[in-house]
Amino acid sequence: MLREFEVQGGSKLSILQLKLQIRPRVYDAGVEPATEWLDGAIDLHVHAAPSVFPRWGDGPAVAAASRDAGMAGVVLKAHEGSTVEAAAALAVTHAPLRTAGGIVLNRPIGGLNPAAADTALRLGARIVWLPTLDAGGHAAAYGTTGAYPAQAGARQGAPPLPVLDGTGAPAPELLEIMALVRDAGACLATGHVSANAVVAVQRHAGRLGLGRLLLQHPLLSVPGLDPDGALELAAGGGIVELTYLSVSPMWRETTVAACAEVARRLGPDAVVLSSDAGQRHNPSPPEALRAFAQSVHEAGVPAAHVRRMLRETPAGLLGW
Repeated sequence: MLREFEVQGGSKLSILQLKLQIRPRVYDAGVEPATEWLDGAIDLHVHAAPSVFPRWGDGPAVAAASRDAGMAGVVLKAHEGSTVEAAAALAVTHAPLRTAGGIVLNRPIGGLNPAAADTALRLGARIVWLPTLDAGGHAAAYGTTGAYPAQAGARQGAPPLPVLDGTGAPAPELLEIMALVRDAGACLATGHVSANAVVAVQRHAGRLGLGRLLLQHPLLSVPGLDPDGALELAAGGGIVELTYLSVSPMWRETTVAACAEVARRLGPDAVVLSSDAGQRHNPSPPEALRAFAQSVHEAGVPAAHVRRMLRETPAGLLGW
């Protein structure tokens, strides 16, 4: 028998009747519900199997989830090497989703290897990433090359790959790669190198006329900046990447508030929102990106700015 409760006015209502009278909380007028963030969105930072790390899904699974979510494009990234070939196939099998790839300059492909970068660019790479797992910045932040506190699987303990010469300038091989990226109209991403190395790359990118530079996750432990530091870095040139992974439960290397502060202060033409997802312990990459977009919006970033950080700004970095 349903219990009854007396409410204002003397009427008696059952629990069920009380529940039916409950109205949902109304959002603040300036906050929009997370319904359409992914329409036309482009995620510049998605991981997929096969990988030495446990992954949420393989390339076809990621592409299908992204296409079904209404996204316009994704960029596959692999710490192990090139994703250009896989992305080219997925662009055909999962149209109209645009799927792009690139190459990460870690030890498996020879580090700062101009021949490998040149080949990837000629095959259609849209992003060339500086070393990640094998970078000195990575080792300084996480205690070793090849692993994170939240996941392991790659070769650990190898000496970090140097990206600067003895004077603090980009190594000759890196300068050659930067010129190749420039000539291909592609994007150079800073990977997991130190903040000092990022500054050196910025300086020489300007001299070389390299127009597409992605400053990767400055609020992550690598390069480990606070919002003021991220803004100072952005002043040297390039687009700042903010990621779901940096605030995800297993990582928690920064806060949504800090990400939103950077996004507000820099504006939508200087920031992209990416998932950096694909880890087995995280949501699907589209869901991670959707949740992150909603979170930074609720933290004060205007909806129109969030949409631009998901659409036009990443499209510009890819030349789309």
